[in-house]
Amino acid sequence: MSEENQNQHPNQTPEQADPKYKETLLLYNEQNGAVEAVSDLKQSGNQYKVTTTQPLTANKPAFYELRNSSAVAAFIKGFMSQENAKPFHFLKVAADKASEVTQSLLRLADNPKDPEGLKALYDHRVTSYQLEKVKFDTPDLKLQELKEMGIIVTPKELDAMKHGLPCTELHDVTLKVGNMPIVGQFALQPYRDMNGDVQVGLTSALPRPEFEREEYRMMFSTSEKEQLLAGKTPDRLYELPNPHTGEKEWCFATLNPATNRLVTIPKRDVPDLRYFNGVRLDDTQQNELALGGRVFVEGCAMRGSDITYSGKVGFDVLSNEYKMTDYQFSRPYISPQLDKQLDERQRTALLSPEGLDCSKEKDHPILGKNGKALTCILRIDPRSNGVVYDFSQQRRQEQQEKQQQEPKESKAAEQSQEADQGQGQGRGRKR
Repeated sequence: MSEENQNQHPNQTPEQADPKYKETLLLYNEQNGAVEAVSDLKQSGNQYKVTTTQPLTANKPAFYELRNSSAVAAFIKGFMSQENAKPFHFLKVAADKASEVTQSLLRLADNPKDPEGLKALYDHRVTSYQLEKVKFDTPDLKLQELKEMGIIVTPKELDAMKHGLPCTELHDVTLKVGNMPIVGQFALQPYRDMNGDVQVGLTSALPRPEFEREEYRMMFSTSEKEQLLAGKTPDRLYELPNPHTGEKEWCFATLNPATNRLVTIPKRDVPDLRYFNGVRLDDTQQNELALGGRVFVEGCAMRGSDITYSGKVGFDVLSNEYKMTDYQFSRPYISPQLDKQLDERQRTALLSPEGLDCSKEKDHPILGKNGKALTCILRIDPRSNGVVYDFSQQRRQEQQEKQQQEPKESKAAEQSQEADQGQGQGRGRKR
């Protein structure tokens, strides 16, 4: 069976698809500003040793190759637990860019607040926690083979694949079975086969949600189907077949909006949750989560603030982690991303009962996540103490404009009809 992708995007080919691509680690000493390239990681009992070399392009063959994130995560966790490890940071970089990133980091030695240096540090710094979340390493994802098929993996898609998350990008692919070409749209899905080897499957898109099929019709309630359509994870487990082995197991489930297919994560693959944002969960809460439910967690502390918050915690399939929803804050809370856009007048207006009407902020517009100016009213919800984006006034205005426009369109249509009738009568007299 040969495969050919019909979408060609040569300019979007990721650097990771290059067979010579290699990821490595840098070791940055915050205390003295030194930057070195890692060449080896060695563990002997409770002793963790990092062998380094100068981060020069000429030394690239000696750079450590990051191919097993879970093993490196375990090493970094052990290394950072040592007393003398406090000033060190590990950074993950492309081997070809090790020298370039090093030059940016060295700027911090002269100015600890240098923007270029801080950006390099924040963009590339990697922790054991981040590496533990990597399910599939880049060298295992067959990017070169996909490229040869014409399938171009976007950076966002690659990140989802590495973390075992559902891919929402669709590729137009022609599959040839014998002499019969089959054209369809497919999403990429990495998985481990029966031997533990990584494979990248092609998941076809369905015209209707998969839960409407006969075998699933009685499994989901109406409210659960609404949750699935919204990309949410219902508050219970389902006994569903593994898409690769066919074996049934208890899973968390949701719907991939791109493919209309169910996405499942076996309960056995989800670690038990004992703490959430610093709050210890009691036995009752842990048992409820183990059954796929949601629990109310309160008293979470916010970093750098005296505000505490509470909310409902449950597992989210699309992000493969436990998340909190229905936030409640101990006092009015404005997110840093929004707060930094506000001047004092706007902040005072937002905190008032009337709220801040963004449609009137022509001189100092408030931007949304998409970079466009907001036109809604921002106010504090007294029930949650969080900011709500109130579009009701905007919708009412649009409805009024629509209603005012309808009589004009109706009148214009009547006049046009009368004119047509007049022309018809005139033509009749002429005959």
